[in-house]
Order: sequence, then C-alpha cells, then structure tokens
Amino acid sequence: MKITRNQKYAALSRLPSPIRDAAVTLVIPAAVTGISLLVSRWSGSNDNIGVIYVLAVVLVSRFTSGYLWGIIASVLGVFGTNYFFTVPYHTLEFSSGYSITFFSMLVVSLMTSTATVRLREHARLALLREKRTDNLYEFSQKLLSAGGIDSIVSLTLEYLFRTLKRSVIFYTEDPAAGGRGTLKTTCDRDALTLCSMDEQEAAHQAFVTGVRTGAGTKICPKAAACYFPVAAHGCMLGAVGFLVTQDGEPAVNILTFLEMLISQTALALERQRLSEKQQAAVVEAEKEKMRTNLLRSVSHDLRTPLTSIIGASSAILENPERIDPQTRNRLISDIHQEAQWLIRMVENLLTVTRIHSAPARLKKQPEAVEEIAAESVTRLKKRFPGAAVHVSVPEEFLMVPMDATLIEQVLINLLENAVRHAGATQPIELQVGVEQKNAVFEVRDRGKGLSETLLPHIFDGYPSDNSDSTRGSGVGLSICKSIVRAHGGTITAANRPDGGAVFTFTLPLEEANSHDE
Repeated sequence: MKITRNQKYAALSRLPSPIRDAAVTLVIPAAVTGISLLVSRWSGSNDNIGVIYVLAVVLVSRFTSGYLWGIIASVLGVFGTNYFFTVPYHTLEFSSGYSITFFSMLVVSLMTSTATVRLREHARLALLREKRTDNLYEFSQKLLSAGGIDSIVSLTLEYLFRTLKRSVIFYTEDPAAGGRGTLKTTCDRDALTLCSMDEQEAAHQAFVTGVRTGAGTKICPKAAACYFPVAAHGCMLGAVGFLVTQDGEPAVNILTFLEMLISQTALALERQRLSEKQQAAVVEAEKEKMRTNLLRSVSHDLRTPLTSIIGASSAILENPERIDPQTRNRLISDIHQEAQWLIRMVENLLTVTRIHSAPARLKKQPEAVEEIAAESVTRLKKRFPGAAVHVSVPEEFLMVPMDATLIEQVLINLLENAVRHAGATQPIELQVGVEQKNAVFEVRDRGKGLSETLLPHIFDGYPSDNSDSTRGSGVGLSICKSIVRAHGGTITAANRPDGGAVFTFTLPLEEANSHDE
C-alpha cells in the first residue's frame, strides 16, 4: 500500500514533541545539504551555500518549538558549510581564513532563528487571543439568551470545562449556609474530591473574603481545587472552582481568560437576580392592584343588596300593620333573594382566596363536559326559573381535566351575568367544543353588548357600568379569570358583530389525554 505525503506528515505530527522537533532539526539540514551539493555541482560555485543553510535555519525554527532547535540548526549549518563546501573538503577546519565567515554565518543564523521563533510565538498568541475573544463573545451572546440561574451556571461550567479540560464546580450559595455546588467532572473520584469538607471550606472562604482561595493561594492552600469568587458591584453571587492536577495551575494567560469569563458570568447572574426582583415587584404590584380592585368591587356589589335588605326589613318592622300580606311577602322575597346573592358573593370571595393561597392544590379530575354544562344550567334555573339557555356540546364523549365545582361556578357566573345584564329576551347560548388541544366554552347572548371602555378591564375586578348596578359583575368575572388561569386556561370577552356579548374560556386537554392512555 502506497503511503501519501499527508499520511507521513500526520504520522510525524503524532510523535511526542521533542522527538518530532529533533527529527525536523536533522531532516531539514540534511535535505538542504543534499540540495546544496547539487547546486554546487551544477553552478560550479559555493557562493550561495551559506544563504541556503540560513533558509534551513528559518525552516527549522518555523516547524519546531522553542529556541533550542534553531540554535542546533545554526550550528549544523556552520559545520555543514565547513565540512562539505570549504577547502579542505570533508574536514572540519575552522583555523583557515574562513573563520570570520563561519562566525558571521553562525551569528546571522542565530539571529534569524530567534526572530523566526519570536514571530511564530507572536502569531500563535495572536491566534490564541483571537480564538479566546471569539469564545468570550460567543459565551456572552449565549448568556444573554440564557433563561434562569441554572442555565447560566450550566453554560459557565461547559465553557470552563472546555477551556481547562479539568473538573469544575459552581456554587451559587455559600456551602457553609447549605449551598450545594453544580459539578461538571470527568470521573466520580473528582466529584468526591470536589464535594469534600476541605473543598467546601475553601469555597466558603472565597465567599467570605471575595478573593481567590484554595490550591496555589495562601487561603486553604491544601485544597485540591482553586476557587474564584463570582462577584459584581461588591455583591457575592457565587464561587467557581477547578481541580488543580499534577500539571499544576494553568498558564497565566489562561487564568486571565478565566477571570474574564467569570466576570461575564457575574454580570449575567446579577442581571438575572435584578430581573427576578423586578418581576417579583411587578407581580406584587399586580396583586396589590387586584386586591384594591377586589375591595372596590366588593364594596360596590355588597352595598346595594345590604341597602335593599335594610330597607325592606325596616319597612316590615316599622309598619307591620300598614303593610298588606302581598306587599309583606314581596318584601320578604326580596330580602331572601338579596341574602342568597350575598351568600354567593361570599362563596366567590372564598374561592378566590383559596385559589391565590394554594393554586397548585386544585383537585383536577377528568369530567364529562355534558354533565358540567347540565349541572350549571340546572343550578342557574333554580335562581332564574324563567331563564332560557340553549346548550350545544360535542357529539363525541369529551372528558376534560378540571375541578368540577370551580368550573361550574365559572359557568354559573357567566350565565348569570348574561341573564342579568344582557337586556334581551332571546335565549342564552352555551356552546362547548374542541380547538387544537383545548376544550373551548362559550357563553353568548344577544343583548346590548359590553361597554368599549369597560371591555379592556372587564376581568380586573372593576364594577360593572351597566344600568342594573344592583348586580355588579366585577367580582364574579374576576373570580372566573382566577379559576380559569389556575387551570392553565385563558378567558376572553368580546362583542358579537350581530349584537350581544360572548365570553370564551379554554381548558387544556393534555391531562385528559394522558389519563385516557
């Protein structure tokens, strides 16, 4: 089998560095000597032989590492010129008149070798800096898109491991306060070492002192790893450690690059912490706004029925003999209805309290939408016997994961609002369907529709601006929104093009599908 030149070069490059450099240092001068002999025989002159050997020194310096091999090539060039191309031939004679020439040639060769090695080193460092700059830019770009502290930590560990080729650990909390580090390691033995008490103490000192600790430092020098603090604007955000192997610490330029990378991580962590605080502040502001709106709605929706109850009861108590039985019964009926309304209002308030205090404790079970719709309409007719509701459900049996009691409350609130506020005699429509992976519930009426000023805030708990202000819908719709969102769904309101309003809410079907499977 024929071996190509590339295969030979690849085989040579796999040799250990000293052996490869020695081979290059011997092969190139030998090849140049052969070429010089051919040139000397062809031209009949040895005037340019020294230049050819200087070229050999340049080539040796280019393809080897360090200054030693260039110096050896310079000496071999002088000896080769003296032995093969200086009279007497094939002897080493430096006492002839060529001594100054040989010395000058050696000096030129050494200077050329030194300059070549320096240029090569500068080119290597420039390429290395460019590569690390690209890596740092790539790392900073990925940090910008990293969502959450865990993603930032994982990305940092990946780049540290790629750069150092050593096991690394990242603490986002002080190990003395119970913080547990995130590892990226090559073997279980390294993981056990990095999680030992001595290493945790070194990491703790990095949190406390804000300086580099562990191996190679004066703080916890017996530790197996070196720990860098991760800090931004004087705030400690974490500590990063890497295992110091038998090869010792990485080079100074690598440590500098490491510090730059950690500083990028610190800025990303600080940005994430600030974002989380800002988000928490926004959520708290929204909660406060909702509480304010809820209190305003409660005061609006409770004041009128209480006034009616007080007025009717006062009329009965103050004029027992003047009120005829028919009027008395009507007043008592009004008191009864207003008391039922207050009970339902209290139920709504208890529901929203339950949802906001423990939203993850909903008792969601697959329920048949036909049964939920029928039960909601039945309960509505007990309160409004004259209400007309048309129900439309899918022909196929549809199971939806939900808390049945809460979803019935949503439907009853929407149907009751349609009965009270629509201002129309046409039947209310309750339609259930499936769209993509959601069950869709729609309550439609053909009344006067919703106010355009109220529509953007209709679920925020504002009191209704309908003329029938004795039954404000603010609290009920706010409760509906809370229940639907706790189920992972959405709720919207809109005006129908042909008149009336439509309230739509969705419930996800994923849990139902997994249950059926």
